[in-house]
Amino acid sequence: MSNATLSRIIKRNEEDANRTAANVMMITFAIFSVIFILNLAGVFIIDRPVMTAAYCISAVLLLLPKLLNKVCGTSAKFLKYLYVLFADLFLLVVTSTLTYHVVVVYAYPIAIAGLYFSQKLTKLSTVGTLIVTACGQLLGFMIKRPDGNFPTLERLVLFSILPRFLTLLCFALLLLLLTKRTSKLLSEDADNYEQLLSHNQEMICGFATLVENRDENTGGHIKRTSIYAELLSRELQRTGQYGDIITDDFIECLAMVAPLHDIGKISIPDSILCKPGKLTDEEFDIMKSHSAKGGEIIKEVFSHSADENYSEMAYEVARFHHEKWNGKGYPEGLSGTDIPLSARIMAVADVFDAVSEKRCYRDAMPLEECFNIISEGSGRDFDPVLAEAFLNIRETIADVRKSTHNKSDV
Repeated sequence: MSNATLSRIIKRNEEDANRTAANVMMITFAIFSVIFILNLAGVFIIDRPVMTAAYCISAVLLLLPKLLNKVCGTSAKFLKYLYVLFADLFLLVVTSTLTYHVVVVYAYPIAIAGLYFSQKLTKLSTVGTLIVTACGQLLGFMIKRPDGNFPTLERLVLFSILPRFLTLLCFALLLLLLTKRTSKLLSEDADNYEQLLSHNQEMICGFATLVENRDENTGGHIKRTSIYAELLSRELQRTGQYGDIITDDFIECLAMVAPLHDIGKISIPDSILCKPGKLTDEEFDIMKSHSAKGGEIIKEVFSHSADENYSEMAYEVARFHHEKWNGKGYPEGLSGTDIPLSARIMAVADVFDAVSEKRCYRDAMPLEECFNIISEGSGRDFDPVLAEAFLNIRETIADVRKSTHNKSDV
């Protein structure tokens, strides 16, 4: 099993759990607001100043998670601990200021912790909830006149605090068992996912090697462009560009499917694909058909062997990597952001490698000139954001090119 894969699954779950926790706490505040209004209307007989104080404090605790998700992002690791702490503090407010009888609220922090499927967090929330339950009821006993059911401290401990302790411990134990079972299932899913990725990668490498072996002009092109595309994606992620699209999953998927960008060349005749000279206009039109053909091949061959996101990105890089930012590319003449981001990234990597490598009909261009081509094509051939990011990592790109050539020379 890949620890990286399992970590990604856990990370995605935590992001979803942070959003869910914030929504649940906001709904809780809405319910509390209804109770507060009913108390003002005289339906309940809770002391109004006490209720108002509890309501104001709870508003901060229950609404802050929504704001923190927006400010810090749902991927922030500390949020889950903070939200469980907020839930415990909310429980403390309710138990100490309102009534002993809000039974459901006592399990609230443990339930919030359960969203994360973390045994550690569930154990911490259980300990915290037990402490808050005892402290809240004792504090409420001291600041209010004793309830008719619990006129003495002994009765409060024996018939309120201890029963709640037992109930919460049973609930926490059940949640821990469910968490353990879920963790096991996640681990099994990660194993299956890794096997699927391995099979897909083997198939991709086979197809890509087949294409590259036919085209004598592009030795190492598939490997280099894949590395360039991944490096460019990492740089975009680092600077926050297209942050709503470029995630770790996006980068991993692009690195896997990038070798397929020229898969359509398998349909181009050898007389054109391997021609040691400049192509005629008619031949060039045939060569350009490889992008559309590549998209068709992906749809026919890979749509049933990979998940939807995977096959869709493979289709995008194969069909659209020759589209241009100004709409003068092919096969569809797409422009701007109508071109899928994966294909726009692939276009930069593909052009750079094409001009920086030797062909049988021309020598490789100097690296400085190759980078100038990317710079001059910004806003015309390439997405200007991508062109700028690529130029920002020019030293890394140059090192990769040098290292791949050194290995091929050995």
